[in-house]
Amino acid sequence: MKKILSLIIAVILGGFALAMPLASSAPALAATENTPCTCADGSSGTEVPGAILHYCDCGNGESIKAVLSLVVNIMTVGIGILGAIGLTVSGIQYLTAGGNEEQTRKAKRRIFEIVIGLAVYVTIYAILNWLIPDFHTF
Repeated sequence: MKKILSLIIAVILGGFALAMPLASSAPALAATENTPCTCADGSSGTEVPGAILHYCDCGNGESIKAVLSLVVNIMTVGIGILGAIGLTVSGIQYLTAGGNEEQTRKAKRRIFEIVIGLAVYVTIYAILNWLIPDFHTF
């Protein structure tokens, strides 16, 4: 139980550690670039170019939402791929255990840990969407 709790805390802190530098860098980028652009509400803003994402900083937090949306999209795809690979490998290990109790126990434990990890990520994703109601991903 202690190991699972520490894993959950590590996933949460890792997500925040990854998102915070990206979110905090958006205002610094906005201050250095002066290319005008039009915001969704018709007002004018400042275009902020990025390596992957170009967005219009309208001074209402949309730039941070854009960067956070990109991070969450990348994490969702990565976690989905890693979860599918992990479940497949663990399932194969379980099927090929051949009566070996230790191999069966290891495979069941890995499957349980992967499902817990996916549940934690879905919970974090739901909390993020609850905290930022107009947060759009994909």
